Amino acid sequence: MSLTPQDIKDDEIRVISSGNNYNGDTPHNRPTTRRKWIVTVSIMAMLACILTVVYLVFAKNSKEDSLEIITNETVVYQENSEDIVPDTIISEPLSVGFISVSDTIINRIPLTIFNPTILTPTLQIGTDVLNDSTARFVLQAADVRGDNGGIVGAYVNKGELISKGQAKSGFCAIIGGKINIGVADATPLLEQALETDGYFFRQYPLVVANQVVENKPKGKSLRKALAELNGETIVIMSRKEMTFHDFSQSLVDLGVANAIYLVGGNGYGFAINSEGRKIEFGRQLKNMRPNTNYIVWR
Repeated sequence: MSLTPQDIKDDEIRVISSGNNYNGDTPHNRPTTRRKWIVTVSIMAMLACILTVVYLVFAKNSKEDSLEIITNETVVYQENSEDIVPDTIISEPLSVGFISVSDTIINRIPLTIFNPTILTPTLQIGTDVLNDSTARFVLQAADVRGDNGGIVGAYVNKGELISKGQAKSGFCAIIGGKINIGVADATPLLEQALETDGYFFRQYPLVVANQVVENKPKGKSLRKALAELNGETIVIMSRKEMTFHDFSQSLVDLGVANAIYLVGGNGYGFAINSEGRKIEFGRQLKNMRPNTNYIVWR
């Protein structure tokens, strides 16, 4: 092979390279790959910092919101709080007794349940109790005769025998602030009420030992019952007119163990609930009989 004039001699060195190789003295010819990586990493680092800041701010705001909700709930239930829940009236501290009121439906029968809390029951004759600010729950108790206005059946008021007789076998005795209800033609609780400044009255029996008690009246009316349910003494009221039998059956279906009747129909009364609201039922007549009597919780 012949040599051209450009060929090198044996004692010379020729560096052979492609035209794309760069000269270290010319930085503008360096490849852009490294620059791209540096830019990409920088952008990713900036995004990570931004996301971290956003997360911390969001977490802080969420924590503050949660604390605010807990604080509001605490303030609402403090006894002497000045904050008032919308549509709520807190008239007195929760240590004062009140009536828990709830509605239920048993076999399509609407009932209202009144549960006295931190309250003591007594009996009282006369309508003065309707204006008594200390009364938290007031209902008519024993029936009053239509002819002479006397109380029907035995009635003891703070140890004093007001009325005699046994027109109805159901009874309520209040001894030492505790209510006892049952059915008996004669009961030692009557004598005990007389001896201990207690209270006693007679009414129709409705339920005995989880069994319906039949009564002679067959008409329909709004009904009220003084009842034992789950170990507590409560009042149950029907929200529609019912016969004695159907009302008693609804009490049994609810789980009532024992119950006696309270004056039903339009017999007036009221309850003060936990929010301090007065819930009235029945109709307050202008001319009430002098012996109209009430079971009262204070």
